Amino acid sequence: MNPIEDPKSSVKNFLILFTCAFALLAGCEEPPSKAQRDAANPKPAEDSKEPAAKIRLVIYTSVDTQYAAQILNPWAAKNGVSPLVIIGDTEASKSVGLAERLRSEKANPQADVWWGNEPFHTINLADEDLFEPYTPAFASEVPDRYKDPKARWTGVGLRARVLAVSALHPVPANLDNLEGLKTPDLKGKIAMAKPRFSTTGGHIAALYVAWGPYRFRDFFSALRENDIKILGGNSDVAEAVGRGTILVGITDNDDIAAATAAGLKLNLFLPDQKGMGTLTMPTTVALVKGAHEPDKARQLIDYLCSAEVERQLIDMQYAGWSTREGPRDIKAMDVDYAVVARKMPEALKLAQTVLEGREVK
Repeated sequence: MNPIEDPKSSVKNFLILFTCAFALLAGCEEPPSKAQRDAANPKPAEDSKEPAAKIRLVIYTSVDTQYAAQILNPWAAKNGVSPLVIIGDTEASKSVGLAERLRSEKANPQADVWWGNEPFHTINLADEDLFEPYTPAFASEVPDRYKDPKARWTGVGLRARVLAVSALHPVPANLDNLEGLKTPDLKGKIAMAKPRFSTTGGHIAALYVAWGPYRFRDFFSALRENDIKILGGNSDVAEAVGRGTILVGITDNDDIAAATAAGLKLNLFLPDQKGMGTLTMPTTVALVKGAHEPDKARQLIDYLCSAEVERQLIDMQYAGWSTREGPRDIKAMDVDYAVVARKMPEALKLAQTVLEGREVK
C-alpha cells in the first residue's frame, strides 16, 4: 500500500517538471533563416544598385543607311542608348518623305535628332519652327556659311553635284559645264533623278537662283528636247551610267563612288570649273523641337558635328570634302543656301512643268 503523497510535495514536483520542460523547449528553438537574418541586417544601399536605365533615341536621316549606321551604332553602344532607332528614307523619296513625316508630327514629335543629306529641306523645316536652337560643342570650327545663324542646324561633310560619265564609251565633248548636256550627240543618252527628291531639288533651285527664270527655262527645255531620262534616284542614275545604258548623268559624288565600288564602269566630272563652279552641300544636323530625350540628343549632335565624324564620312567616300576646310581643291558655286531653299518650290514647279512639256502659266 502506497503511502499518501503530501499535496504540497506534488505541487512542488509539478513546478519543477514544468520549469525543466520550458527550459528544454527554449534550448531547442530553430535558428533564424537566411531571409530573416538578411531582413534584420540589411546590406548597405550601395551594394544593391540596379543597372542604369537604357535610353531610347530616334533619329530621322536621309544619309544613306549603310553610312549612317556605321557612325551611329558604335556611339549608341558606348553611350547607353538602347535602342537607337534610325529612320531612313527610300531612294525614290529621299529627304522629301522624311521632311513631310516630321511636319506631320509637329504636334507630337517622334524624332529626337534630324540628320539631313543636304541643307535645303533642313532650312525650310527650321523656318517652320520644327527645330530647337542648339550650338554643338564643335560649332566654332565650322564656317558660318555651313551653319544656321540662329543655331537651328549645323553642317558636317560636303558633297557635290557632279556628272557621272560612262567609262564604257568614248568621253563625250563639251562636258566641262552643264550646258554640254544639250549637245545633240547626247540625245536620249542623258539622265537625272526625279526633280522633287533629295539633292536634285536643291540643285535645280540653285540653278534657278544663279541663272534667273529665263535662262533656267531655256536650259530645261533643251534637256527635254534632248530626251533626258528621269530616273528614280541619284543611285539609279549612277548605276545606269556605270552599265553603259546612259552616257552622262547628273548625280552626287557618293553615288559614283558606290557604283564604282560595286564594279561598275564610270568616271566623275566636276562641271563648270571654269564658270560658276560646282554645287557643294553639307549634311545638316538639328535638334527636333519637343524631343523626348533632349539631353542625350544634344550629346549625339555634338558627336555628329565633330571632326571625327566628318573624317569618317570622307573616308567612307560619302562626303568628298570637309566643312572645316571647305572644298579647297575645286571651284564651288557661290550660293546662299537659305535663298535657294526658299526658292525651291518655285524652281521645282517650273522645272517639272518644262520637263513634262506642259504650258507654263
